[in-house]
Amino acid sequence: MASNQAKTGIGLNEKSSFSSTEKPVPAALTMMIDSMTSMVERAKIDLENADQRARADLENIDQRARKDVALLDQRAREDIQKVDQKARKDIAILDKRAREDHELLRKVRQAKGLAS
Repeated sequence: MASNQAKTGIGLNEKSSFSSTEKPVPAALTMMIDSMTSMVERAKIDLENADQRARADLENIDQRARKDVALLDQRAREDIQKVDQKARKDIAILDKRAREDHELLRKVRQAKGLAS
């Protein structure tokens, strides 16, 4: 048989080539920890940026809402003022008609001799 065939397994007494020295494992762990630390730091920065954007968006929405409420309040006041003016005119017309009716009634009573 050829002696250059690959081994299919490692025996119990044989050392693996992957862990034969202690240096590659700590270096790999250090690289993995560094990578994870970097990812966590980037995620933290991304979260802070998203939080800042959300706060800015919320502030913009709040300012727009305050402007909208102020505009609605102004329009409502104008509408109330218009309704009040119309009601005052209507009351003046009703008062005038009532006085005219009262005067007419007084004249009719006088004419019939029923002075009040």
